[in-house]
Amino acid sequence: MKRIAAMRMLLGGFAALLLLAGCGGGGGGGSQGPAPSGPVSVLAWTPPTTYNDNVLLDPQRDLDYYEIYVRQDSNFTDSDLPAIQVAAVAAGSLVTEFTLELIPSLPAGNQVFVSMRAVGVDQQKSAFMAPIAWNRS
Repeated sequence: MKRIAAMRMLLGGFAALLLLAGCGGGGGGGSQGPAPSGPVSVLAWTPPTTYNDNVLLDPQRDLDYYEIYVRQDSNFTDSDLPAIQVAAVAAGSLVTEFTLELIPSLPAGNQVFVSMRAVGVDQQKSAFMAPIAWNRS
C-alpha cells in the first residue's frame, strides 16, 4: 500500500520543462534527412530516483513508461487519455525527452497544455506533473 501511494506522488520529484530551440541547417552531411524548419519543442525531464516516501527507486528497473497528455486547458484528470506513451528505457538508456511535434493530434497554431506522468512496472501511475502551456507553430 505504501508503494501505491508513493507511485501516485512520484512526479513530485520529477522535474520537467519545455525546451524551445530554433533548428537550422547544420553542416556535416551524412545520411540524415533535412533539418526541420522552424522551432522544435522538446519535453525534457529528469526521472525520479526515490518514491514519495524517500525509498530508493531505480528508474531503469522500476519505471515502465511515461504517459504524455494534451488538453485545451490545464485541468488534467484521471479520466483523460494519454496522447502518447513513451518507454522509460530504450536501448538500455533512460528516456529523458520527447519531441512534441511527434504527436500527430496536436493542432498547429493553438495553445495547448501538456502534462505527463510515470507508470511503474507494477502499473501504478504517478500524479500529473505541473502542466506546461505550449503553442505548436
